[in-house]
Amino acid sequence: MAAGKRRRILIVSNDEQQFAPLRELLEHDGYGVWTTWSGREALQEIVSKHFDALVVDDYVPDLYVGQFIEKVSRIPSHPCLILVQPHDKRANLHNFAGPGMFCVVDKAQPTEMAKAMELILQQGVAGQSIEHHPMPNGGKP
Repeated sequence: MAAGKRRRILIVSNDEQQFAPLRELLEHDGYGVWTTWSGREALQEIVSKHFDALVVDDYVPDLYVGQFIEKVSRIPSHPCLILVQPHDKRANLHNFAGPGMFCVVDKAQPTEMAKAMELILQQGVAGQSIEHHPMPNGGKP
């Protein structure tokens, strides 16, 4: 990570074990990483703190992920969002497309998630639509 302001990332998932490798990769690269299992808590955190990016599991126990994405998109200056789904669900990409959505990545690929995060933070694409920024692997599962 380039010198300067430390980038802040919020991971929203109830599966700490699944996201531990991503957290470790991001922290190793110098990012500040926060986690929450709750979609409602994440919304409060996004409003009260500045995050450069969100990594959101496709299952959030207290809020349907589509509703969560919609609520995030209504927050002024909201961070860019990466939706994380199992490999077999990635064909549902446009079911969740919306303002602020950057891409959908495979849950089992922490390196792919970290690459998508780096691309977001380097290119400053926060708040732009998935339609303008396809998945880092060209949309192939």
